Amino acid sequence: MNEEKNAVEIIEPKQQRWVIHLSYFGNKYSGWQVQPNSETVQGVINAALRKLLRHPIASMGCGRTDTGVHAKQFYMHFDSDSITDIENFKFRLNCVLPEDIAVHEVLKAKERTNTRFNATSRSYEYFIHFHKNAFLSRYSLFQGFYPINWSDIEAASEILLQVKDFTSLCLPSEDFKTNICHIEHARWDVIDSFEKVLKPFEKDCLYPSLTTLQTQDFGVRFTITSNRFLRGMVRTIVGTLLMVGKGKISVQEFKDTVANQAKFRMQLSAPPQGLYLSQVKYPDGYPIQ
Repeated sequence: MNEEKNAVEIIEPKQQRWVIHLSYFGNKYSGWQVQPNSETVQGVINAALRKLLRHPIASMGCGRTDTGVHAKQFYMHFDSDSITDIENFKFRLNCVLPEDIAVHEVLKAKERTNTRFNATSRSYEYFIHFHKNAFLSRYSLFQGFYPINWSDIEAASEILLQVKDFTSLCLPSEDFKTNICHIEHARWDVIDSFEKVLKPFEKDCLYPSLTTLQTQDFGVRFTITSNRFLRGMVRTIVGTLLMVGKGKISVQEFKDTVANQAKFRMQLSAPPQGLYLSQVKYPDGYPIQ
């Protein structure tokens, strides 16, 4: 008798998949993704989950924000059969997590749910304030001492909507096989108060355009939406656009360099404190299918 043919295949039952909707202030973290010898948002959350659920945790996030970057909206998923009362678990998880990480929802999801690969678009905001304020340096970039040509910045920003290959506007990475991205939206607008920095993102809720900009205004916001983003892409875009506004790079040079997938002779990655991952979209609204 062939024992192999008659052997009973034992299949371990798969655990329940869960999605967490959260936000975090990234100032003290070395980005989202777990790294050796560094404190990261994912590492802190995984440790909290292990403490509450008492089993190993393998999680995945909807993106990988850089060191110091914030997230107004972020989704992650993990598997566990140890959650029975969702609201109680959310309460306990928020009690264990530090104040700069907040859990808004815990959602029961289907087996194939993947918060990273199921996402259809992501939106980022970058904030710049014009008047020096000792309390804003962790939330926004101060640019008050430098004259900036915002018309040139707007002209260069419009070029982004025509670009497909963003080799010129990202950092090298072995994680991506292609640098092709589809930008849906790229816009600068005026904000009149710090409250706008912390407000939840609404792409269709537009603030006044830069044509209304006055010296007494609080600052400006750059918003960009794409199906995907490359390593350091948004900060590189903002930094390079600021070089255009300061006259270091012409609009034509910006257009030609990006079209040729070349590197700029002068390029700057904007500081992380002004950058927020603000919205992640999925086919059915929530990443639970």
